[in-house]
Amino acid sequence: MAGLPYLLRKILVLLLFLALQTVAIVLMVNNSYFQQNAILQVVRKWQTSAWERRSSWIAFKNLRTLNDALSQENAALKEELARLSLLEHSLLAKKEIPTSIPDTFSFIPARVIRNSVNHRHNHLVIDKGLADGVRPDMGVIGSGGIAGVVSYAAENHALVISLLNTQQRFTAEHKETGTFGTLRWNGVHYKKIQLSEIPQHTKVTKGDTIISSPFSLIFPDGIPLGTVLSQSQKRGTSLELEIELFLDFKTLRYVQVVSRVKEKELQQIKQKEEEAL
Repeated sequence: MAGLPYLLRKILVLLLFLALQTVAIVLMVNNSYFQQNAILQVVRKWQTSAWERRSSWIAFKNLRTLNDALSQENAALKEELARLSLLEHSLLAKKEIPTSIPDTFSFIPARVIRNSVNHRHNHLVIDKGLADGVRPDMGVIGSGGIAGVVSYAAENHALVISLLNTQQRFTAEHKETGTFGTLRWNGVHYKKIQLSEIPQHTKVTKGDTIISSPFSLIFPDGIPLGTVLSQSQKRGTSLELEIELFLDFKTLRYVQVVSRVKEKELQQIKQKEEEAL
């Protein structure tokens, strides 16, 4: 032992100490119920903590799969809602129940992989493209309302002009009166947008709901967009409403691309209308 290097002797002494300590603990546990119970409680606590961490890690790994499944389910529910909305309009217009409800909209679930809210011309990038049926000029909605419109589609991704873009305009409706106006972002706050061209005589109250309009060619009508915060007169003839959006663009992760039946035909009609103006 004396001829061994100093460091090796230290290691051997430490190993001998640990071995004796282990023997002492085993003897103490085997001969004392109190000590045995205390040590088992510590071991169980460590095991429980390890199981919880493992469970959390597995849940985290499966989170994307779960979100994708929920997004698919959400898209299916939106399709059914659009069909029921059409049925409601048919009942109100014809006072009779149609024999079948046509599928006017379908929805393509997508994940937002890039987003901006701090510019005047904001955009989103989504992980679905031409291969998934996404085309330019299709609407994009989130869980809290309109998110934007597809401006360019590659094979597997698409670029979306955000609602938070000062060059975007949409038609929206004051739910309580059915009055529609032009929805446009002024570039100031990502949670607030403006609805203009509302007739001055319209009775508007703070907290009223703003929804998507039935005159939109790319979005189903009746989608809740936000609530009225305030109103002001513009040029003495109309009202401009400030709207607090339901959709939080800073936390936007999943969206649905809106595909409409006979979309090409509607776009051609829209183009002819614009040419006639």
